Amino acid sequence: MVLNQRVLSIFDILGPIMIGPSSNHTAGAVRIGKIARMILGEEPIYINLYFYGSLAETYKGHMTDAAVVAGLLGMDVDNQRIKESLEIARNKRINIKIHTQTISDKNPNTIGIELKSNSFSVKINTISIGGGEIVLSNIDEFKVNFSGNKDIIIVILKEKYSKVISKIKDIVGKNVISIESIKGDSRYLICIYLERVIDKLILKLIMNIKGVKFARLIKPLYSYKLKDNSPLFTTIKEMLSLTKSNKKSIPQVIIDYESKRSGLTEKEIKDRIKQIWRAMKEEINQGLTKDNQLIGGLMSGKDAKMLYKALEEKKLVFGRPLSLAVARAIACGEVNASMGKVVAAPTAGAVGVIPAVILTAAEELGSEEQDVINALLVAAGIGVIIAYKAAISGAMGGCQSEVGVASAMAAAAIVQLAGGNSEQVVQAMALALKNILGLVCDVVAGPVEVPCIKRNVVGVANAFAVADMALAGIQSIIPPDEVIVALRNVQTLMPMELRDTTLGGLGITETAKRLKKEWLERIKKKE
Repeated sequence: MVLNQRVLSIFDILGPIMIGPSSNHTAGAVRIGKIARMILGEEPIYINLYFYGSLAETYKGHMTDAAVVAGLLGMDVDNQRIKESLEIARNKRINIKIHTQTISDKNPNTIGIELKSNSFSVKINTISIGGGEIVLSNIDEFKVNFSGNKDIIIVILKEKYSKVISKIKDIVGKNVISIESIKGDSRYLICIYLERVIDKLILKLIMNIKGVKFARLIKPLYSYKLKDNSPLFTTIKEMLSLTKSNKKSIPQVIIDYESKRSGLTEKEIKDRIKQIWRAMKEEINQGLTKDNQLIGGLMSGKDAKMLYKALEEKKLVFGRPLSLAVARAIACGEVNASMGKVVAAPTAGAVGVIPAVILTAAEELGSEEQDVINALLVAAGIGVIIAYKAAISGAMGGCQSEVGVASAMAAAAIVQLAGGNSEQVVQAMALALKNILGLVCDVVAGPVEVPCIKRNVVGVANAFAVADMALAGIQSIIPPDEVIVALRNVQTLMPMELRDTTLGGLGITETAKRLKKEWLERIKKKE
């Protein structure tokens, strides 16, 4: 069963480069705020936010309220001022109200927004679907399906005048790809999909047409638009078939996938991967050398340095590569939890696995930069295939969907770095994912700290272990594509309490309850 049928970019999986702590509930929320601002058309004076399910319990720890407001104020996902957005809004005298509903039949990542400006008001419903990706599902009474990956003009008409639509087409010209008409209660929403961004003056011309009540331009939230929505492959089997029939490596087939999907050249793709790799190394360095103040204050933020110091003093047991990778993974998690700049890979909750594994493996193997680029391409391609069928979100499917998927991606990357063949690469992915099926998301208090940061360590150790197994020729009895189906099955069986709600597992221990109470009291004092 296909869950999403979204033709993801590899940069949806290795990215965004963002401010922590959650790609789903922070970066995704910023993007939700940005698209809401485009629809409103100006800065709001009144903001009503509705959080459901997981978000109702964790929005403070994930800074989701600040993130949505940051987007509404025009900030992007990597803006260092996201944490200050609520204060900025208060200074601007913007009225903000929060409403929560934990028990709900809505998607647990749903954010409802009511906005008012000096000249307009709008209600929208949105979903953050993991890794910073979002879907806009409603604009007032109109049901839509916008993912923020296309240029769109939306126009509201009191009646469906074919002449009006014809006039709009004349104004926009050959730039139009397609037009969709959506009927509301007593109005029509016309969605005009464009080839490229248009001049804002065109909106004024459209607004001057008789019968047009409203017109807005919705620009893409990403620098890689969706150019072709028929994916080159959606399964491991199809990807391997392409490598064999075209006599190409997995990295090259993944480049072909992204070129078809986004229209990017091979050079553009590799340049973006290099940028991601630089950001990953920077977050590791930040975690091991700087003072990281975790926003929840549940931990010291110094665990990575403690482990690294013990490693340098030769106090540890299992050798340098694994201990070094573990220290690096914790370092990334601590940067993320302190609202530092990180790479979601594939999510911010699993931020440490892939950077720590690839950097350490590359050093051990003496890999060149091109080798690392190929390994990251493999990791991204594996992530794209998994995300086609299964959620990449703790709120949707537990930590198996975040650290579990990151571990599978990292294991495949190690085998690629070590010169393994295509079959060994995908077997590593299957072996890794099988080992972490059922891993719950039982976050303590709300911040992305306990047990999130140390869960990354499990992903690191698992990736190294199964990579060696795959390189030795060991295979998964269950084929890789079927393992992905199993992941989706476990996600659907997992109760809400174990999916990022603080309502199960470690989240309801006596210590967790105390930490949550103390955390909420600290927040109240700040407010």
